[in-house]
Amino acid sequence: MKTTIIRSVEALSQLEEQWRDLIHHVEQAEIFDTWEWLQSYLKYMFEDHKQLFVIVVTDQSQCVAIAPLCITTCKVKWRTVKSLQCIISGTGESNTFYLHKRYHNIKLMKQISETLVLHQEEWDWIDLISFQSHNATTSLVQQCFGEQFEVFTRQLSLSPYVNMEIYNDQKVDINRIKAIERKERKLCREHEVSIKLNEPCNEPIWNSFTELHKKRWQQSLFNEPRVDSFYKEIIPLFEGNHGAHFSYIEIDGNIASAMLTFAYHNKVYLYISTFSTEFAEYGVGVVLLNRVMEHYLQSDVTEIDLMSGLQEYKFFWSDRVKLNYQIRIINNTKRTKLLKAYTLIQMNKKMIKSIIKKSK
Repeated sequence: MKTTIIRSVEALSQLEEQWRDLIHHVEQAEIFDTWEWLQSYLKYMFEDHKQLFVIVVTDQSQCVAIAPLCITTCKVKWRTVKSLQCIISGTGESNTFYLHKRYHNIKLMKQISETLVLHQEEWDWIDLISFQSHNATTSLVQQCFGEQFEVFTRQLSLSPYVNMEIYNDQKVDINRIKAIERKERKLCREHEVSIKLNEPCNEPIWNSFTELHKKRWQQSLFNEPRVDSFYKEIIPLFEGNHGAHFSYIEIDGNIASAMLTFAYHNKVYLYISTFSTEFAEYGVGVVLLNRVMEHYLQSDVTEIDLMSGLQEYKFFWSDRVKLNYQIRIINNTKRTKLLKAYTLIQMNKKMIKSIIKKSK
């Protein structure tokens, strides 16, 4: 097998066909792994100070593994750190390395690890964000990289989800659902209401959705023009395969709650939602979510991902979670000794604070 490093967007563009084929042969591929998501991200969201560092493993003409990394710099208190990170960040994604399911995955991971050893003068640490517990690649990273480098891991967040293959409607919080349904009936009695599910996007819907989001959250992601442009491009790319939809509630002719969902390989992502505080007493956000969940629970999807977050309402339907980890891999060179101590403290802040409190 041969390993190469791609360092430019131009060179990466030559990999499109192989990238698409590899993702088709990856276990548990996510929408964030697709060529469409990558290309749109590079076009609008990739920052100028970062440089691609994509590790590609091939077996003759077959691409069998990709580590989609880039190199950047970040500052800690006393120095600048050269950091390898996943290319895509900030779009609610889960990250991973792509390993062909018909090949020995440990061997592929060791190929990636050995390449990083050969180029260890180019980086101080690797920061892998949102590697998920359910993905076997996460454990392989910890195992194989631990043979060459120092590996530190901490839990960042939880992602509630519904696995339809083992779904049990007896676990649904019936009392909460009934309360939401009462709110919907009250809303319909007092206002002219229309609820639309799985509608294609158009400009009026998009504008209403983003304006609602900006009014609801001062730090809305849609305040950034580049973010707005990214989604305007990515949504039509998936709409053609019935992979992007809007659901919304109109009250007295205006959209009061809206949700963007993506679908990929029989999995649905309840991606971004927002609602007007004007109708907060009716719980328009959870009313819409209840209708969307009802729709998908009766469909042929195999998984409903409620996305990262501990909001109580996400657990009305689900009692299962995926753990999202940060994995930091530190180079074993002289210049990184203090970085290991720094990371050990950073990764265990909560535990250290707890110990200090108990000792007082």
